Amino acid sequence: MKQEKPQKKQLIKPEMLIAAFAILISISTLIVYIYQSNLMKQQQKMSVWPYLNYGPSWGQDYFIVDLINKGIGPAIIENVTITFDGKEIEGIEGIMKLVPDSIRGSYSFSTIPPGLVIMAGEALTLLNVTEPTVVAYLMDNILNDKFHMEVCYSSVYGDSWISYGLKVEESNCK
Repeated sequence: MKQEKPQKKQLIKPEMLIAAFAILISISTLIVYIYQSNLMKQQQKMSVWPYLNYGPSWGQDYFIVDLINKGIGPAIIENVTITFDGKEIEGIEGIMKLVPDSIRGSYSFSTIPPGLVIMAGEALTLLNVTEPTVVAYLMDNILNDKFHMEVCYSSVYGDSWISYGLKVEESNCK
């Protein structure tokens, strides 16, 4: 009688090896897709990034404050805080209420209500004064660091920042 040789037992079957590689490739593909979707999300946010800044420009007979969106997306105003000597005042028009009646001349201003949208590249004149005595009064107070303004705004994706003039910081609006 012929004796049969015992077959060698394979430790890993070819089917199992193929299945393990298929799972490994699937997991790798999932990781790549997650990474790509995060990159695309960041790209989308950057494609609508607003950048608001403001600052005065002045001469002997004019004083102008412009709010400009230098970003590439719309800025949605959340709130504006203006203080004089550490005390909050009511809006841009509140600045002119601080000017003594004896020197107050002609001026124009714009209000900045919450929800106002400033498109990319758009400028909004906040205050325009043409009376030289008022210009001197305002400049004296600005140079003595008495006026401060903060503009809190957000993008269409809800990311928010605060503009302190030429300086902008990422922040949650109050």
